Parts: sequence; C-alpha cells; structure tokens
Amino acid sequence: MTRIYERQTDAIFAAALAGNPDFARSFLNAVDRRPELLITSVRVQTPHRGEGHRGTIDLEVTRGDGSILLIENKIDAGYSVTRTGDPQPARYKASVSALRLRGKMAASVLLAPEVYLLGTRHRAAFDHHVSYEALRESLMGGDLSLVDAAILQAATPYDPVPNLSSAAFFADYQAFAEKFFPELFIKRNPNGDGVRPTGSRTIYFDVPRTLRTWSGLPRPKMSLQCRDSAAPSASVKIMLGDWANRAKGFPLPASLEAIGGYVRPAGRSLGLVIDTPQLETQMPFQAQVAEVEEGLEAARRLAGWWNQHGESLDPN
Repeated sequence: MTRIYERQTDAIFAAALAGNPDFARSFLNAVDRRPELLITSVRVQTPHRGEGHRGTIDLEVTRGDGSILLIENKIDAGYSVTRTGDPQPARYKASVSALRLRGKMAASVLLAPEVYLLGTRHRAAFDHHVSYEALRESLMGGDLSLVDAAILQAATPYDPVPNLSSAAFFADYQAFAEKFFPELFIKRNPNGDGVRPTGSRTIYFDVPRTLRTWSGLPRPKMSLQCRDSAAPSASVKIMLGDWANRAKGFPLPASLEAIGGYVRPAGRSLGLVIDTPQLETQMPFQAQVAEVEEGLEAARRLAGWWNQHGESLDPN
C-alpha cells in the first residue's frame, strides 16, 4: 500500500475547510457543536506562539467570532520534539495560553483517525478531538480515497513508556560525549521530557553539525547501536540511503580499512561501519565508561574519515 503522509491530508483538509461548506460544518460540529460560525481564514504551518517554543502548527483556523483553532493533524506518526526538548502537545498548550493572554479565544484540536485518538496517551493535552471518520462523508473523489487510505494506514500511535534506567543512561552518555568528544554532536531525545523506553538502544548523531555534505553523494545519516540484533556486533556507522544494492562488490577504501572500517548493507542503505563494544542501557553508565569511550572514539575516527575522504566515494 502506498504510504500516505500528513502533508497530503493537511492540503486536503485546508482546501476543504476553506472551500467546502459541508466539510467545514462537519468539522466545526465535531469540535464544539457550533457549525453556524463561518470560517474566515485557514492557514497552514503557522509558527507556535508560546515564548521560546519553536515548530509550526499544522492548520490554523479563524472563525467569524474571532476564535482561533490550532489543529495538529496526525495519521500514525509520533509527536515531534524541538531541539530544546519541547514535545508537540506542550507546544500547542503553550500557544493556546499565549493567545488567551492576548485576549484571543483559542483552543487546540487533535485531528486524526479514530484509532489514533483512542490510542494516544497525549489526548488530554488537546482541547478538542476530531476523527477523520467524522469528516469523510463530506469529501469526494480522490480526496475521499486518500483520507480512507490514511484511515487504513493508521495504527495505535507510538507513545513510549518511560524507563528510568534508559533515561539515565542516555542522559549520562550525552553529557560524557559533550565533555570529551565535542566534535560529535548527538541528536536531541526524539521523545521529549527526557523519556526513553526500554527498547531504545540507538544514539543518533546530528549530521549537519558532525558530517560534511559531499555533492554527488546521498545525504548521510550516522548512528551508534548499543546492541544490534541484525548484525554480529554493535557498531557505529554512516549510512548512504538507497545504496544498499551497491554493498556487494563495493570497493573498500584503503583509508577506511586503515581506521578499522568496512562496508555492509544497512537496511536500504550502504553502511560505512566500525564495530564497537556492546552497551547495556539498563546498566549504570559508570560501569561502562571504558566501552562508551571506545565507541565514541570509533565514531570520531569514522566522522573524521568521512569529512576528509568522503568525496572519494562519488561514483562520478
């Protein structure tokens, strides 16, 4: 089945709210049973209002009485987190509060398939909840088909169950890396509020700050696996997307081999890999400092190699 993305349903809902009176009435009725209020404007990807809160609001609707609805549209994705660790639901609450402080009538709306609304632990963070199913009868043709496909695609959203041991390990790991390996930038926690689930075992590096971008090559990704069930060893690797089919027979650069690296498929990517010690996220960080340091040193070697020699991989 072709994957449906939220930006596609954003476009459908924005157009329908602005130009389809039946759809607008169905939406407003589902929000607060006030379908008589006309929608005066619909905007897409507007900035959050809360002080210090980054990110954007999927759809912003203004009604005839001046009230504003801030809509977060979801199909099956988890909630994004800003670089400063602000989870998405908190940003909507902050924006609503900021608007109300300015004298505006405002509320947040979570718009998603019914299975998402029933499954998310963050439902209470939004003032109103509207399901795709409540709106589908006001759509026709390709728009209806796409929304129905999104409903089929939807599954219970990923809301990680916090694990305190995991959270402590990752926090200590990041602090150690920042102090002793400042040239390696680790990505923010994807879950917000320091939450890490039991199964979280991957450290992701902030590529724009850590690796060069070479013209002629796919934009790289870089991560370190504490434990890799799909490989014989834990490892740090730089991945080149959609190059997995090149792994067989790919010439191993002598300069990569010299730093202990090798080449193998990594999902759909070509992996430039250095094996590292296995780490246990449920054990105290201090008991694994030597292993952590060895892994970060391998990551430093690999990043340094890429920044110096990556261009040599360009097939052109």
